Amino acid sequence: MKRFLFFAIIVFLTAQSFPQKIDVLDTIKVAALQDFNAPSVGALVLANILKLDYSAELLNTNLQKIRDVKKATQKPKKEEMPKAVQGGRGTTVWIVFSDMIEEPGTYYIKISLNASGELGGLKKDVYYLVQVYNPMLAASVNLRPSYFFGEKESFSFATVEYTDPNAYSYEILDGANVVFKSSGPFVKLDSILRVPANVGKSFKIRGLYQGKEFTFKSPATGKIEKSNWQFSVERPGLQEFNGWEKKENDQWLVSVYNSLATQFWYVYIGKTPSGFAVTIPDLNGLRITSEPENFISGFTQRNIGSFKVVELTINEEFLNQMPIGESKPVKVHVAYRTQFGESFSRDYYAVVIR
Repeated sequence: MKRFLFFAIIVFLTAQSFPQKIDVLDTIKVAALQDFNAPSVGALVLANILKLDYSAELLNTNLQKIRDVKKATQKPKKEEMPKAVQGGRGTTVWIVFSDMIEEPGTYYIKISLNASGELGGLKKDVYYLVQVYNPMLAASVNLRPSYFFGEKESFSFATVEYTDPNAYSYEILDGANVVFKSSGPFVKLDSILRVPANVGKSFKIRGLYQGKEFTFKSPATGKIEKSNWQFSVERPGLQEFNGWEKKENDQWLVSVYNSLATQFWYVYIGKTPSGFAVTIPDLNGLRITSEPENFISGFTQRNIGSFKVVELTINEEFLNQMPIGESKPVKVHVAYRTQFGESFSRDYYAVVIR
């Protein structure tokens, strides 16, 4: 019998009968959602063929049919067979079956052959054992359960086995609604974490390969996990810094000539495992009043670093009415609404001296 330089199974057609048993020709090991061939190397080769019909099925471990295997590559092609067997001489036929299985587990590919050849006929079933395993994530995903608005986070859910970057994609859902989707295995959460309206919401990330979620083995724990992750967006805490008291205190003195005494600093700060998440607050509808009413003539606001700074403009008329060295109790009321819909209202107290 002629030897081939590749792995092949040669079936010579005879008129003899075959015992009714499972004839496993090869064991194929493959990751879920990954294309594979049966046989895994070479081809199923039939010699001296005049006519050939075949079908293939995917079976479970109990040899029950799951579905048909429809993709097969034949050489010579079916339409080329009449020409290849002209004159009554048989030809050699190569067949490779291709498939993809979504769920890990043990399966069989059953191939039913019905052929006639120079030496007789053959009707036979052959099997390939297919062991489908979970792919290994290339790097661990350490996604926190919650993030502060304005943080930056990204990660990759690429696996060792899935080598086609174009077959990866992901989507981010707010409940049942997809709010963002992109191709590739590299996930960036900026599109969610920089939107004020997302504060207080929970989101789910679905990592997809060939358009489907998959299970994988964690490189850190060895556990089997699913390619979806959840997180929520939290509002940082609003912090303020100034030289005023929040309750009446006739011992708390503020000089009108100290520029820092006229400034109120506001910032959002959230403590993270690696430091702090900082956001400049928006002061929408900012209102500032004072008692006495003529203590201030106006105010300005600007950004300094990560802070929103409100600076009071002291009324010159108020100052001119105060002799040097005199003091007067003052209350300043500040109110605004932030980009997160948070209402802020505060009274500040001090004894102003000139």
